[in-house]
Amino acid sequence: MATTPKKENHALSTILTLGGIFLGAFLITKLAHQETSSTPMSKESPEKKKEEKPEVKVEKVEEKISGLNDRQIRILKVVKEKGIITPKDIQTLVPDVSSRTLRRDMDVLAKEKYISQKGSTKSTFYKYIGR
Repeated sequence: MATTPKKENHALSTILTLGGIFLGAFLITKLAHQETSSTPMSKESPEKKKEEKPEVKVEKVEEKISGLNDRQIRILKVVKEKGIITPKDIQTLVPDVSSRTLRRDMDVLAKEKYISQKGSTKSTFYKYIGR
């Protein structure tokens, strides 16, 4: 009789282990399915997303501001038009430039007192203050 409870405990632990494995596999599959269903599967969806992004067109600035390059002047003009701009807006304006370079450009504009930086990290925005 002493061997029967051990066999029952062994069978119970085996059932619980298998149940846990199946439950884990089910949850992983469900999570993976949710992630893939939120990403577009067709070729048309990314194009539609590109169309949804606001495109900022800036005409060439005729005047040269001393100490600023063309990219900084373009950014300054957009900040002046909008009043406030985020780093994401700047990246959209100049997509072929790294985010680090754009931060350096914004630091130059802030140092020259054209703009002021408010916030930090993800909550950063830049405000036009003129000079």
